[in-house]
Amino acid sequence: MPHVFRHPVTLFILSVTSCLTLGCSMFSDNKTPAPSTDAGRTDAQIFVGDTIEMNYDPNVIMKRAESFHEKEGYAEAIVEYQHFLDLHRNHILAPYAQYRLALSHFKMIQTIDRDMTPVKKAQEEFWELIHGFPASQYEAEARVKIKECQGLLAKNHFFVGKFYYHREQYLAAAKRFEKIIIGYPSTEEAIESKLELAKTYQQLGALDWARDWAVELVQQHPRHQLRGDGLKLLAAIEEEKPNVMMASRSRGSLQPRGSVAQNGSRPAFFPRTTASNGAPRRASQAASTVTDCQLGSWCGKTGTALSNAFAPTPRNTPSVTCRPGTWCQ
Repeated sequence: MPHVFRHPVTLFILSVTSCLTLGCSMFSDNKTPAPSTDAGRTDAQIFVGDTIEMNYDPNVIMKRAESFHEKEGYAEAIVEYQHFLDLHRNHILAPYAQYRLALSHFKMIQTIDRDMTPVKKAQEEFWELIHGFPASQYEAEARVKIKECQGLLAKNHFFVGKFYYHREQYLAAAKRFEKIIIGYPSTEEAIESKLELAKTYQQLGALDWARDWAVELVQQHPRHQLRGDGLKLLAAIEEEKPNVMMASRSRGSLQPRGSVAQNGSRPAFFPRTTASNGAPRRASQAASTVTDCQLGSWCGKTGTALSNAFAPTPRNTPSVTCRPGTWCQ
């Protein structure tokens, strides 16, 4: 045996065999601890539980909404802000969430020739902020945004009205212009619509209605740049139909004056001039030339003063001598 260990080759083979035996035993699968399946299920349960809780956490929801808003993902931000309000209406951040919700709709607005749904939704949500969270720090800005929304809606109706006018669809154009005057009276488009409505009715041959709106423009907006256009239109109407008379409409009423009343009486726009004895005059008598017209009224080319039914001239307004076919001022 001693001679065996002295032989170099035999010693080398024994060394290699020992190393292989020890190495296999060190990396044996039998000694590797198996993972616990119970621990894996516990980790999954904890993960699911955290996710559900985070979906209801107001701070987490608000952070998600703010992140979407800052990245201009306004559609996603709207969902998150609404989710916050649905769950935490009484939270201290609720007014802010309502403000940011409305602002997200507002930032989705495009040009006036596109879909106006974002404008309407923004206006609706800003009103919700004012009524749902009164006296909040965002109320002043909300009112400013509402006014901007109304201006955009008025511009859209005006754009569509002009489109119909140029296509000679005058009834559709008139409907749009009247909608602006009724729904958005404080906008610049409401003033412009009075002139456009007068021109539209002139194209339709309803000169009495055209005259109403031209007089409305001139009397109610004496300093506006369109006043001169209104006077030119009145002169053109007077040239075309000198004996046209104004309607006796109530203030703010936009019902067609040519419609027959329910009791079957004559339309209100027929001439109602009377003689000095109180008897109705004939048309030829009504057209007699006079030169005294009330201050602030249109003096017809026949000298007949036609006051505006929307803004009637006070009874104590003095009569002055005016050149027929001009505005007494």
